[in-house]
Amino acid sequence: METILYFQSQSKTNAAEKLGGVQDVAAKCGWLVQTVPGLPSAKRIAALVEFWHPVGAIVECGGTAATVAPAVFGGLPVVFFDHDPSCLPRNAFCVTHDSAATAQMAARELLRTDATAFAFVPYPEPRFWSAARERGFVSALSLNGRGCRVFTGRPSPADPTRYTRELRAFVAALPRPCALFAANDGVAAEVLSAAVFAQVKVPDELAVIGVDDARDICEHTRPTLSSIKPDFRRGGELAALLLAARLRDREQFRGARRRTFGPLAVVPRASTRRLRAHDPAVADALDLIRREACAGLTAARVLERFPCSRRQAEMRFRKATGHSVLEEMHAIQLARAKDLLREGTMPLKAISDFCGFENPNSLRKFFKAQTGQTMSGWREAAKL
Repeated sequence: METILYFQSQSKTNAAEKLGGVQDVAAKCGWLVQTVPGLPSAKRIAALVEFWHPVGAIVECGGTAATVAPAVFGGLPVVFFDHDPSCLPRNAFCVTHDSAATAQMAARELLRTDATAFAFVPYPEPRFWSAARERGFVSALSLNGRGCRVFTGRPSPADPTRYTRELRAFVAALPRPCALFAANDGVAAEVLSAAVFAQVKVPDELAVIGVDDARDICEHTRPTLSSIKPDFRRGGELAALLLAARLRDREQFRGARRRTFGPLAVVPRASTRRLRAHDPAVADALDLIRREACAGLTAARVLERFPCSRRQAEMRFRKATGHSVLEEMHAIQLARAKDLLREGTMPLKAISDFCGFENPNSLRKFFKAQTGQTMSGWREAAKL
């Protein structure tokens, strides 16, 4: 069996999805994928190539500022994954996230709010993907006749708290209501923290959306964080497919050497959800549903949190959101089931355990009623 090396970024954001996409193609090509954490020195790379005798490699840079000289791999066919294209030779093979398309998706989502002002907060350190998201967001807003305030603060080793102070001041000075796009979920979490200190209400005065759908961040901020989910699995597939084409065609390769994968969807949470009628109890209930709908939560338990009768609680929830508690829970469960089906690695029988259903048959009936498709049929269609 032929081996390929997969140099995996230290960043764990959706690492399993990226690797899963690579492995899907590898299985069809008959490759063994040997992962290598991080990016070793040139000397160690040479030793690894000597040890494994790979036919090729995929180098995932994780969107960091690190750049890699293709020469360190010698003549080994290599595809760079999430590497700054401007730092690579023009003939290098690379796959990157389409940050401009992600910014456009964020703009469409935020333009649907009642915001009268818009803002962007970049990554604290220079990153090519952050700059691309800023340009795309500003351009999309300009197309729709809107301006954008951009945060320009940067960390200072001499003054560790300056960045935080400046971010709080920036958030406090934004016109309201405002809609803000952050370069990624980590930055968005910082914005939410700054809003607390600046006494800016989210989402009523400030709607916030990030990128990556990093659930360890998004589900634990207060309020929970809306995010753009990139199609990381597709990115892994493209990297592996590009490597396969390069190995097949060798010097005869005539296809595009630079490919992009786009955003998959907006994952809405409380940070962009303005209620029809402001109700703190409903906001608290929505956060609870977001966190626990797929962990055995019941509608009765949600309604118990309201300081009123169950009937009144249902009425308050519907007035604020336009639908029932159960419908909200079902939407979260359906989205989770689709995520797991799209990832393609989990057996259908096991998915119910991760979506809050007692058994696989209950989930199958629910999924068919909601989508009109069987789970297996939906999974196959999602691969196209």
